[in-house]
Parts: sequence; structure tokens; C-alpha cells
Amino acid sequence: MNTGGFSTILQCELKQFNGGLFESTSALPINRDQLNLLIEAADSDWRNVEPAIFGTLLERALDKNERSSLGAHYTPRAYVERLVIPTIVEPLREDWKTTVAAIADLVHSGDTAAAVQAAREFHRKLCDTFVLDPACGSGNFLYVALEHLKRLEGEILETLASLGQPQELYTVNPHQLLGIDLNPRAAVVADLVLWIGYLQWHSVPAVPNRSLSRS
Repeated sequence: MNTGGFSTILQCELKQFNGGLFESTSALPINRDQLNLLIEAADSDWRNVEPAIFGTLLERALDKNERSSLGAHYTPRAYVERLVIPTIVEPLREDWKTTVAAIADLVHSGDTAAAVQAAREFHRKLCDTFVLDPACGSGNFLYVALEHLKRLEGEILETLASLGQPQELYTVNPHQLLGIDLNPRAAVVADLVLWIGYLQWHSVPAVPNRSLSRS
């Protein structure tokens, strides 16, 4: 899984998994009961898994002293949005509101090409927006930011579709979300959380206002 390619054991091609989760090839010692739990988990449908659960798992994996020294307390979504919405979402939405008004005027005047250009320019601006969390933990701040950016992107793509334009090739993606943390395990989990959220957005019908109990 770390490199991808043909597996002689499984006799099939494996995709490469990012995030460094499989860099170590050492096997953990597990008993039969634990193996059965893993088999049961593998049979479950993980498409709608809430990515924020990984923050809870990481927090529980830290011992008390390590948790205290790192300040590893994972923040509920409601608290995260108090910061994300006014600092990231609202300024972008104000700019989009202005752009939508300009697009409407251009369409009304018959200049559809200019309207399309205005929408595309704003979309490029959104795809060039970067967010940095200097103490990212397992990525709840970044995950919520990504979700709001994707929602705004959806509105832009709907506008372009209404103007007769095909799906854009570029898109808001996890490479725009940057995180730093003292705990390297947290940074790896944050990367995983972002990619799970991104893939869910493109493959699973969105569930509005899903609860994030941890980050």
C-alpha cells in the first residue's frame, strides 16, 4: 500500500495510499479476537465515515503526559466554525456575492462570455486560496475549512453550468490546506482526514451540517 503495484500475495494491483501510514512494514501482534474485529470492520461500509473520529482515536492513543505537553485537546465543530467562518468563509462569500451581481449584469447585457470569464476567475481565486493551521492536531480546522470551500465551489460550478459551461478540470483540493503540529502522528492523521473528506465529497452525496464531535 505504501508504493502501490502488483501484489504477489493477493494476485492483483494495489493502489498507492498517501500519508505515510504504510511506510513501516512491521506487523503488529494481534490475537484471534482482535483479528475478528478487524475482519468485521473491513466488512463495514466506510463511505460515510465521519473523518473527525480520527481525532478522537489519536487523542486516546496519547498517554496523559504526552497529551498535556502537546495540548492535544480536540475542538468541537461549533467552536471551529466560530473561527473558520468569519476569517475564511465570510470574506470569500462577500467577494462571490459581488461577482454574482456582476455576472447577472453581464448576462442581462448579453455578454455571456464575460460572465463566464468572471465566474472562472473567481473559481481560480478560490482554488488558489491556501489555509494554514499552525497547530493542526488531527485536522478538524482544516477539514471544516475544506468543507466550506467545497460548498462555495459547488455554487460557482452551478453558475458555470447555468451559463452552459462544462465541468472545470481544476478543483478545490487538500493541497490548499496546510498544517503544522509538534506530533508527527497528528500531521499524518490530518492528511488522512482531509483526503477522506475530499474523496467523500466527490463520491458520496453530501450530508449537510454533519456533526463533528472531535478534531
